[in-house]
Amino acid sequence: FDFSDDGLTATGPGTLTGIDVDMREISEVTPTIAALAAVASGPTTIRGVGHIRLHETDRLAALAAEINRLGGDVRETSDGLEIRPRPLTGGVWQTYDDHRLAMSGAVLGLVVPALEIADIGCTSKTMPDFPDRWLALVQPD
Repeated sequence: FDFSDDGLTATGPGTLTGIDVDMREISEVTPTIAALAAVASGPTTIRGVGHIRLHETDRLAALAAEINRLGGDVRETSDGLEIRPRPLTGGVWQTYDDHRLAMSGAVLGLVVPALEIADIGCTSKTMPDFPDRWLALVQPD
């Protein structure tokens, strides 16, 4: 991971590996890391983020529910998630009116065919033009 003023950039080999990480200081990234972990080659443990249960929604419960709905294997802990990758299938990813959930679903949709985000418009809270920017990223001219 590379942190800069522009944000977070994740780069690596063709296969993502699982991690064990305390994300207390970067908890806003938890939904995206959970989405990536769901398609990694090994298990991931995310710790130190129990407080994100109190954001727009209970983000831990929402992530577990949505990844599991697609066929994943996620278990909530008191302060995080344990994610064991499994093949995922498409479906509707609920956003719970939470911009971070919508954005993490979009990331997961890059590798899970037929994944539909229920309310991508909720991203307007932090990035009103997210749907157009995302479309330009995944379907360039």
